[in-house]
Amino acid sequence: MTKTRVRGVYKHKSGGYIARHRKSGVSLSRTFASLASAERWKLQTINGLDNGDLLILDGELVSRAEAEKKERVNLNHTLDALIQRLIDSGECRVKENHLLTIRNDLGALFVEDLSRAECLEFLDLRTKEKAPATFNRWRAALHRVMAYAIEVDWRQDNPVTGIKRRSERGNRRDRVITPDEEKALQAACDAHDDQLALIFALCMATGARVSEITDLIWRDVDLNRGTLRLGEGATKNYEPRTLVVRGRALDRLHEYAKVIPIHKNASVFITPTGSGYDATKQFRKAADKIGDKATLHDCRHTWATRLARVPGITITQLRDAGGWKSLAMVARYSHEMTDDLAEKLEQMLEANQ
Repeated sequence: MTKTRVRGVYKHKSGGYIARHRKSGVSLSRTFASLASAERWKLQTINGLDNGDLLILDGELVSRAEAEKKERVNLNHTLDALIQRLIDSGECRVKENHLLTIRNDLGALFVEDLSRAECLEFLDLRTKEKAPATFNRWRAALHRVMAYAIEVDWRQDNPVTGIKRRSERGNRRDRVITPDEEKALQAACDAHDDQLALIFALCMATGARVSEITDLIWRDVDLNRGTLRLGEGATKNYEPRTLVVRGRALDRLHEYAKVIPIHKNASVFITPTGSGYDATKQFRKAADKIGDKATLHDCRHTWATRLARVPGITITQLRDAGGWKSLAMVARYSHEMTDDLAEKLEQMLEANQ
């Protein structure tokens, strides 16, 4: 081989040119048809290695971007791995259905590559034609996952932070079901199926959110005490609480338990195919048959309104019983409270502003 004007570039006897470079004990070489191409590669390699734009990885010359990508693959810093680590940590404060969906839709992406645009696209897809509150719940779940990525040093920023929450004003359902309407709706649910009949009765009796009832598993049901335990992962604000069931609702629960096989880890409400029971959809069908536009969420509003009227009830008791964190939610029922209680609530709200 014949040397050329650039050190490390040689003319090969076959007529081509070989460019060689040695760095940190690793020899690199490339063959080119022209001298200019060989010399250009040699000089670019020297400069790239010196300024850090190029790296030697596993004996190969790669760009910094390629090296970082390979490193991420080796470290397995994907959303899927992050969510599994979050679950294993025992500190997961994200509902299971949210986690599974995020994992299915975004799991293959690298944590540090997830962009704000991709987050927004995911949220829009999952909450299309849904209420603003639904968008905000999904946003909170994704924000928590990415906040955990920062905690474990898999990312420096949270791409969800720049996505604004959607206003829930005008999204309130303020209907209070009257005793006569309750009887008619209960009868409609009884005619529909046993599961819906019990779900409606429990929602009216406990004020629980629909998902808190439909997500129940038998180990959280104490038939003797008449209680339903909601774990932190089952509630909207991730705070565990216990629901007390009395009266006809408890009778219905006992009757239901007699005809349904009970396994402590099994869901209380489940379809014959093994999927979860869609109470909202089934209730809509039952209510439509009697020409009523009520929703299952109206049960919660009705329960809270009735509770606010109870003499001697305190703001704290009402807040805790309903599983709310903010006093602003309790304030929705201030018109049902005694003057003294309503005034006290207003004072507490002002103090927290």
